[in-house]
Amino acid sequence: MADVETLLNEYIAEHRAGGDADPRSYLGRVTGTDRSELAALIDGYLSRAPRQQFDKAAYEVSRAPEVVEALAGSLQGEAGLWPSLLPRLRNRARVARSELVAELAARLGAEGQREKVGRYYHEMETGRLPAKGVSDDVLEALGQIVGQSREALREAGEAFGQGPVGQAPTAPAFARAARTGPGSTETDEAHELLDDSSSVEFDEVDRLFRGR
Repeated sequence: MADVETLLNEYIAEHRAGGDADPRSYLGRVTGTDRSELAALIDGYLSRAPRQQFDKAAYEVSRAPEVVEALAGSLQGEAGLWPSLLPRLRNRARVARSELVAELAARLGAEGQREKVGRYYHEMETGRLPAKGVSDDVLEALGQIVGQSREALREAGEAFGQGPVGQAPTAPAFARAARTGPGSTETDEAHELLDDSSSVEFDEVDRLFRGR
């Protein structure tokens, strides 16, 4: 496994050469504290790097919005690296989200509550579900679908700490710079979910995903 300094130097070289410089491809090559350290170093580099003129049209047709959304969700949310890792694993396994949700519900014995399982999985992918509350049963079943171990999913979900969304640190430079470009907004209403937990009795699916 490459060390943090080597990966940082490779990232800087790609960024200066005008390549895609996708931080996720570098973060995916390390785990645990090394991953956290690398994210902080990339953020520090980008906060000092010369700013390029913002090209809104080029930004919108590039992969940058997708990368920014995933990394911002990872570093500001409650699900660690899940917002960047889970979609990538799902795509690698060539499983549509609807198919994944259906199989996950079946493996959890909750076929009749597929919609609720889908809401919880959406919260995992968007960094809105605290990773510490998600049971090993869920991670084991999910790992079997996407080809990843339960332990690796747990480690990714608990990376960067578990502060509440509203009290999270400021977004990293690579997310902050892009999200504050012309026409950007800090609130994406399209991803807001209605929380019906207060009006529906807490059940086994809730326990599997929320741990209480």
